[in-house]
Amino acid sequence: MPLEALTFDDALVLLEVVQELSHLRELEDVMALVRRAARQLSGADGVTFVLREGDMVHYADEEAIAPLWKGRRFPIHACISGWAILHGEAAVIEDIYADERIPHDVYRSTFVKSLVMVPVRRADPVGAIGAYWAERRMPGAREVALLQALADSAAVAVDNGRLYDAERRARKAAESETRLRGELLAMVSHDLRNPLGVITMTTSLLAPLLAPLNGRARHHLDTLNRSSLRMERLIHDLLDFAAIEGGGFRVSQESMALSRLMEQASELSPLAQERGIGLELRHDTRDVDVWCDPDRIHQVFSNLVGNAVRFTPAGGRITVMAEVRESVVEVSVEDTGAGISPELLPVLFDRFQRPTMRVPGSGVGLGLSITRGIVEAHGGTVRVRSQLGLGTTFTFSLPTGVPGQSGPRS
Repeated sequence: MPLEALTFDDALVLLEVVQELSHLRELEDVMALVRRAARQLSGADGVTFVLREGDMVHYADEEAIAPLWKGRRFPIHACISGWAILHGEAAVIEDIYADERIPHDVYRSTFVKSLVMVPVRRADPVGAIGAYWAERRMPGAREVALLQALADSAAVAVDNGRLYDAERRARKAAESETRLRGELLAMVSHDLRNPLGVITMTTSLLAPLLAPLNGRARHHLDTLNRSSLRMERLIHDLLDFAAIEGGGFRVSQESMALSRLMEQASELSPLAQERGIGLELRHDTRDVDVWCDPDRIHQVFSNLVGNAVRFTPAGGRITVMAEVRESVVEVSVEDTGAGISPELLPVLFDRFQRPTMRVPGSGVGLGLSITRGIVEAHGGTVRVRSQLGLGTTFTFSLPTGVPGQSGPRS
């Protein structure tokens, strides 16, 4: 139907509807606006908004003098809305009971005598808009043109609304999954903690009794102690990971001298020396304050230096460097180890990822994910670069000074 059939006032109303549609994101809001406008413009006794769902059509919304089919679904080949969608053209019907495309049994309980059904977009329609009259009449060219122009205008808004709804559902599902996973991890960690406490207490009580005994008994006790400590670290990791995933992770920041910060890294020297690896510290000679949570940054050092020790052979070297850059301090942990495959770098900080091959006692792969969570909670970033056979460098940033201040101390 030609747009020439429209009046100037019709065009103004359509323009207002298009402007309103451009601001809507929810599909329900789009359909509500279109059905109201369709009824106003056509003078119909009822309007339906129909969405295509594969081989079915869904009568998703309506506004009418009496109930029609809101919420119901029909096979696309069994109704007039499906015909308009499949053919990409309007169906104009004066007498519904004289048209074989109409499922008469479905209409007998309604007020409908005449109708117009237009596709929402004529090329690859996403739905249809139906206008219905309680008195038998032949809808005019103006009414058909208005409805089709309105449907064409609504097509993009429907696409956007569906995309927005899909994104929102996916986001809610992801948030729900994250929350449930965090709750599960917290519960599991709590349940593990209780028996671990009993084991730790028992070994502490047995230690003085077993000390005078043979070396074999002492060896078993030491093994049990080490296993308990490893299990305790794993539980702490699980709890931290659950807090980070669930959005409940917090840091208690305070002002700390850069030199003191680097002392935390130096405390890990015995770990490197046991493996025959050198640990070197270098930092900016300027005395600056770093705004950080000391305990959590010690955890970051433990994770990064611990990884470097595990993947650096005896005779290798680990270098921890700190450099002041404007309002941040960048700390790097560089090793001369095996390096990391390029394909692993993009997912290295994801949960349950490990830098390279499995090493006894290397945990479940949460360390780097937790490291990222800790650094980001400080407002910093963490990155990695690596070459196979040459080594790996992890670099993280921390803010200097205190909130509202930065730079070297006076």
